[in-house]
Amino acid sequence: MIAFVGTVGSGKSTQMRLLASDLRRRRVKVRVSYLKTGHIFAYFLEVILARMFAGKRRDVYPIRALLEEKPRFFSRIFRLWLALDVISVALKFLFSIYLPLKLGYIILVEEYIPASISDYIYLSKIARFTLRAQSFVITFLLKLMRLGDFTQIFFLDAENSVLKCRWKRRGGFDERNDYLDMQRALLLSISRRLSSNKLLYIDVSKQTVEETHQLIKKQLMSEVE
Repeated sequence: MIAFVGTVGSGKSTQMRLLASDLRRRRVKVRVSYLKTGHIFAYFLEVILARMFAGKRRDVYPIRALLEEKPRFFSRIFRLWLALDVISVALKFLFSIYLPLKLGYIILVEEYIPASISDYIYLSKIARFTLRAQSFVITFLLKLMRLGDFTQIFFLDAENSVLKCRWKRRGGFDERNDYLDMQRALLLSISRRLSSNKLLYIDVSKQTVEETHQLIKKQLMSEVE
């Protein structure tokens, strides 16, 4: 399994698709998966509550609208959101990662378990909910990760000015600086700790998409050798 994590807009999805195309041309069985927070049950909860309590905010993700417009309300429903999201992540992991791995596929996954853990810690601090290292949520996610294992983690990053240009170009939402800072600090730290030294940090600010792709292929070839 090969995981792509990093800041929003750094090109994780693009590099994942390029690598998947390369592998398929070599007739390798490959699956692309996304294990972000806010999927399935948690996403529907976010959308419904954002439309009910956050007015007509359409400039940010639903969960960000709740955080900014109704912080006290979000704190009250945080445990429910967290429970639904853990269930969603577990189901996604089972059907899009664990079972395909057992069937012999190479899995390319965006975000993955380190990203889920860092997102939960980030949101729990805003909600003023203590999420300890030995909590059920974190230990459960770590057990999932051990089931999947991985070959390599790629952490993609770029300067904020570059990321903002990319968000604007693709018509995406703006992310807040505190969230980007969290990804560069907490997510990178957790990824390194869980990667068993199989992590490559790539600053894509001054590199083309193709140059980044070549770095990724070179790293994977060194792992094979």
